[in-house]
This record gives sequence, C-alpha cells and structure tokens, in this order.
Amino acid sequence: MKTLILMILTISLFALDGEKVYDTKCLSCHSKYIPQTKLLENIKQENELLKLKAPTIDELSFALKQRVGDRANDEESHKLEIEDFIGEYLSKPDLNKSILPYRVKSFYKTMPKLDLSEDELEVVSEFIYDYSEKMIEKLSVKRYSLKEAFNKAKEEKKIIMVEGFLSYCKGCIKMDREVFVDSDVKKALEKDFVFTKLNAITEKFPLGIKSLGTPSYYFIDSNGSKVLKKLHGSGTKKEFLDLLKEVKKLHSLI
Repeated sequence: MKTLILMILTISLFALDGEKVYDTKCLSCHSKYIPQTKLLENIKQENELLKLKAPTIDELSFALKQRVGDRANDEESHKLEIEDFIGEYLSKPDLNKSILPYRVKSFYKTMPKLDLSEDELEVVSEFIYDYSEKMIEKLSVKRYSLKEAFNKAKEEKKIIMVEGFLSYCKGCIKMDREVFVDSDVKKALEKDFVFTKLNAITEKFPLGIKSLGTPSYYFIDSNGSKVLKKLHGSGTKKEFLDLLKEVKKLHSLI
C-alpha cells in the first residue's frame, strides 16, 4: 500500500509542468518573451508603450539569476535559493523586496498573495529559472561545440567566433538579450561565422588563447590555425556588425 501511494505521488509530481503552472497562475499578469530592445523603449516611455501589468517572465528570469542567492554556486543550489525566494515573495508580496530596478518596479502595484503547492512552486521556479537561457538559444544564432565549430568552419570556409562568457556576467547578458537575438546580427553571423561559447573559468580556450575577461570574443581563421582578432567588452548592434565586417576583411587577406 505504501509503495502504491509513493508511486501515485511520484507520478503526480512528474505530471506537473512548470509552463502549465505558469500559464494558469501567472500569465494573466506576467507576459512571456518580449524583446529587450522593446522593453528598454517601454522604460523610456514610462510603460506607456506596452502598458505591462507586471514584469515579463524573461525580466524575472534574468533578474532572479542576477540578484538572488550566490551566483557562484552550482546550478542546482542556485535554483533552490531562487525557489525559496519566490516562495517567500508569493506568500508575502512586497515591492520593497522586489529584485527589479527601482524605475521598473515603480510601474507596478504590489501583487496579491499567490498560493502554490510545494510541487507547483518547484516546477514553476525551475521553468522561470531556465526560461531566459532557453529563449536566448532559441532566438539567437546557433551555437556549436568547439569541435563542431572547427570542423564546420573548415568545411564551409567560415570564421570561428569564440565567446568567453560567465553566466552572471552583465555584459554577456546584455549582448545575449540585445545584440545576438537581433535579426541583422543573426543573419551576418550565420552567413560567414560559426559561433561557439566557452566558460571563461571552467573551459580551455583553443590555440593557447588566454581569457581577456568577459564578455570576450576571439576570431579564428577557417583552418583553425590563426587568431584574427580578440577583444573584450560589450557593445551595440552597430558596433558588433562593424566588428564582423572588420574581421571578414582580415580573413580575406590570408
């Protein structure tokens, strides 16, 4: 009998879907993905452009990762810290405890208390945590492993672009949210480049490259034998497109 009860509880937990819980309990106020460029324009217009009732899920996902718990912890530990924060906030909502920038949270009223079961809280917290990264991967240029990038670049005579990143690096997040999801940038990268990302602390860079910090970019010729250019820092869409043009010229001179 005990075994049967345990099986039923386990099946019930796995039957729960974080996105479905979010859609049922949160979506009426918290919209899903809206491009960061549009969100920034909305801030300039004091929320008159979008008239949002509450922050979007991507805003929450990024803000939670940046401002809750120890970002240097392993992912599972960080997720638990964020789950605890969400649970406490939903039981006693308080704008003063919001993790959003002051100007953004000033657009909104304090949300009503929201009751979630422990299982609902667990799955919806994980869904929110994972959302930002999944949307970036879905909307930006395709990423390859380092080995795949070198093979593809050689086959297609393309330039390898390696990004050195950290998950909590603000400049990396800015580039992900504002630049790499842009259609013009995506088109330029897909045409002439092969993109790969390496953790600046835990992963080894090719060709003896030493990390410049984060975000950093290293462009390697299609044969995988020469570093064409390397630089550190974030920038605008225009600056990045100009950089890609410069690197293409360098590659054409080889």
